[in-house]
Amino acid sequence: MRIRLPMTGFWDRLVASIEAKLNKLLDRFEDPREQLDYAYDKLVQQLHDVDMALARAITARKKLEFNAERIREKVRDLDEKARRALELGREDLAKKALERKHVLQAELESLERKIEEMKEDEEKLKQVRETLQTRIELFRAKKEKLKAEYEVSKAQVEVKESLSGLSDDMLSAARAIERAESKVEDMRARAAAIDELVAAGGELDILEPEERDEIEKELKTLEIQKAVEDDLAKLKQELGRA
Repeated sequence: MRIRLPMTGFWDRLVASIEAKLNKLLDRFEDPREQLDYAYDKLVQQLHDVDMALARAITARKKLEFNAERIREKVRDLDEKARRALELGREDLAKKALERKHVLQAELESLERKIEEMKEDEEKLKQVRETLQTRIELFRAKKEKLKAEYEVSKAQVEVKESLSGLSDDMLSAARAIERAESKVEDMRARAAAIDELVAAGGELDILEPEERDEIEKELKTLEIQKAVEDDLAKLKQELGRA
């Protein structure tokens, strides 16, 4: 493709310069090698995005695991305080400690479920990353092969052009076919990479809060109170034997 601007007197030299720059830009844009490199860079960027998402997921899980461990420590501490309070004859204080313990245990169970869900999401991301990395390696090899074949073909065309004296129209048609074939190969490779990524991937939704209605809250409170009474009776029994 070539651009021809009108040449009129005073502007001849300026127009010639603009025409040369535009034609150079169009040639560069239509060069299949540039298109292949662009497609490869996009795949590499996608791999980088997956790596960043995986890093964020791992960081979020680590924070939850840290919080879960702190809750476990508090549960152990409250259990010990309930025992000491009962030994000192403060059943009311022991009961209060056990109530807090069971509330924390319910929170701990929720955190542990979320942690497991996040681990599953991390595994999905790792599978996506592995698939995408393999696709990038295959595409890179194909890209270099196509670029080499293009350069050879281009050199052959230039030699044949100089020997056969083909017209400008014939050469334009041949080059258009060559560009179209290279672009088709490029788009096939890109489409295959995207299909693999979509087939292996999944979206993260790891911190969505659970809504509870009033009945569920009341039942949970009753369960905690019953557990407290059971623990209190157990402690009394242990102290009686001691």
